[in-house]
Amino acid sequence: MLKNKMQAGILLQDKTGHNLIEFSIIIPAHNEETRIVTTLKETADVFEELNSSYEIIVVDDGSSDGTCESVEEFISSGPKYSRKIRIKSYSPNMGKGNALKYGSSFAGGKYILFLDADLDLHPFIATEFYRIMEAKNADIVIGSKMHKKSVLHYPFFRKIASFCYYIIIKILFRLSIKDTQTGIKLFKRKVLEECLPRVIVKRYAFDLELLVAANKKGYSIVEAPVKVDLKRQFGRVGIRDAFRMFLDTAGVFWRLNLRKYYD
Repeated sequence: MLKNKMQAGILLQDKTGHNLIEFSIIIPAHNEETRIVTTLKETADVFEELNSSYEIIVVDDGSSDGTCESVEEFISSGPKYSRKIRIKSYSPNMGKGNALKYGSSFAGGKYILFLDADLDLHPFIATEFYRIMEAKNADIVIGSKMHKKSVLHYPFFRKIASFCYYIIIKILFRLSIKDTQTGIKLFKRKVLEECLPRVIVKRYAFDLELLVAANKKGYSIVEAPVKVDLKRQFGRVGIRDAFRMFLDTAGVFWRLNLRKYYD
């Protein structure tokens, strides 16, 4: 059974009640056999250089390729990785949002990073996110493709789609942020402990719902620039997915404004 709440029993704490892990990195993966090992190596290297305690939790979201086997083989390649990386798997595929929520239930870190598996967004960005979080005392730092300092290397039609979704979000939700969907986000643990149990969406509008819930609870959200290097020749979001995202977005609007679900 998938957990819907953060599991307090999994927290790693010392005798004073403080977490022993500084950062938990949650990486959702669906059919990422050819990319996942590179992603894990580069992510581990970034956090080793940061000289802070960390863990990487890969969530295999019902992959039909060798994603799980690739991760397990990589973990067994040496103690450097076996102590820091673990994988959680389930089937069938239930969506990126579900994978992030499930992975978060095993996280023991004071700070929790959501990171895509494909390296379109390099994990080194996380170090700057942490600096921004500390400097601005933010509860959440999110990557924003619409930040004026962002560098984007991906198709023009994707930029148009992102802008159109931003307009929809601005009209419906009046959020102060411009981009809810970029796949790298850093949270203080307390945010996810309070807000994740309220999140219903399992797929693409998961990010939107989580940020709407956090905003409603008064948590501060800061946008940060990103560098996007698109690795896939073709995107994964088709017409059916876009329609589902529209329905999920409408559902978040209904729960926010009519049901007052996030109050």
